[in-house]
Amino acid sequence: MGVVIKQSSISAFFTYLGAAIGFVNTIILFPAFMSTEQIGLLRVIPSTAFLIMSFAQMGIGPALMKFAPELKKKPGGLAQLLTFCVITVFGGFIITTGLLYLFRLPITDYFSTNSALFADYFLVVVVLILILSLHSLFEVFGRLFLKIIAQNIIKEVFLRLMMTTGVTLFYLQVISFHQLAYGLILIYGAMFCALLIYIYSQKELKFSTRLNLIDRPLLKRIGTYALFVLIGAGSNNIVLNIDQIMISSTLGLSANGIYSTVFYFAVMIELSRRVIVQITTPLVSDSLENQDLAAVEKIYKQTSINQMVVGGLFFIGLICNLDNLFALMAKGDQFMQGRYVVYFIGLSKVVDMSFGNSSPIISMSKYYKFNVVTIAILAVLMVGLNLVLIPTYGISGAAFASLLAIFIFGLTKLIFIKIKLDLFPFTIKHVLLVIIGLGSAFLGFVIPQLDNTFLDLIIRSAVIALVYSTAVYFLNISAEINGGLRQLRNKYFTS
Repeated sequence: MGVVIKQSSISAFFTYLGAAIGFVNTIILFPAFMSTEQIGLLRVIPSTAFLIMSFAQMGIGPALMKFAPELKKKPGGLAQLLTFCVITVFGGFIITTGLLYLFRLPITDYFSTNSALFADYFLVVVVLILILSLHSLFEVFGRLFLKIIAQNIIKEVFLRLMMTTGVTLFYLQVISFHQLAYGLILIYGAMFCALLIYIYSQKELKFSTRLNLIDRPLLKRIGTYALFVLIGAGSNNIVLNIDQIMISSTLGLSANGIYSTVFYFAVMIELSRRVIVQITTPLVSDSLENQDLAAVEKIYKQTSINQMVVGGLFFIGLICNLDNLFALMAKGDQFMQGRYVVYFIGLSKVVDMSFGNSSPIISMSKYYKFNVVTIAILAVLMVGLNLVLIPTYGISGAAFASLLAIFIFGLTKLIFIKIKLDLFPFTIKHVLLVIIGLGSAFLGFVIPQLDNTFLDLIIRSAVIALVYSTAVYFLNISAEINGGLRQLRNKYFTS
């Protein structure tokens, strides 16, 4: 367990580093170097590939994680399982590609009115589906040997630096935009090759020419599990990517360029959650295995309040500084159309974080199948709400659809965990935190605007952070945060 926590902690650094590079790319370089339509196209191509990838992979990635411990006990078992999974991915890709080309005309017609340019890069989407399917599989394989640090560097840092390089070369007119769009194949391909080379360097990459251990009973078990995963993973990717696809087809690539850019503002809110999930999921798994529900509830409450504290501070600082951020951006007047996207998506992130680690609790328990039910419901909600709200309210409608769907999703899991495990994350401290947040936000909005945008950003953020943090500390909202601050005080300020 110590290895997992240590690796997760180190990975956190690279997650934040990658986020910083992504922020520079999305908020500074892309708006300065490209039109909103070009940004929209570069975003919707990978989003479409990610959406379809789950179906091409046929749920085999998580199946590798599930059955690896069993096969590792047999000589050559893991090599056979990996070989079988790779073959399955290629088979799924061939089937998916065949269906895509069979329905190519209806698909391109879907985008033809508002995003005709997307149809010119159909081949890029297809190749990315294969690359992302294989990369996802080998990411799982790397996690079998606890190789998460290198994977985070490759995915969070290396990939974004490659995007920085590609967009800069376009801006310098070394390559055309057409070459940049096709260059996505090279960028994501380099990411996959880097992962493959790393795993090979660790002498873990082994294949087999035989599959005798994958007998019929095991094949049936793998198939059943993979089908179950396919539904969940496919639904999850619909949730993550459908908004950009529907915006591009309904409103155009330029609208998606604005939406995907300002969306990144809100994504910054939940960075801490990724690290917390990596660290707490193994702890929840162990506690449930030992039937220690008291420990699970403690983690449940801790993740809920701590994530709400961090997410709330970032959200308040973000919405109070939106005018400053747009003023500092290239073409900020265009991206200002996405103001309500930031409000709704940002709030949805805080709401989701406030529900704590409900998904890991369900997935690690005997009720794990319910996660598939909830994520499928969320996917249906997202599609349905987007169909209704995007034509009427544009990109703001897509953002509100996400907020509403995520609230229903979180509430459903909350009720389920309460009924089945009698666990509940919320306390009076959550109410106090909402009051602190509202007061801090009010203060952030009423501070007089300074002429110097950058100075206003710094002072406004500092005041909000000081008031919010002071109130959180003295009202003892989070025992963990207060304990950490006391340790720092004793270490550096006590003689």
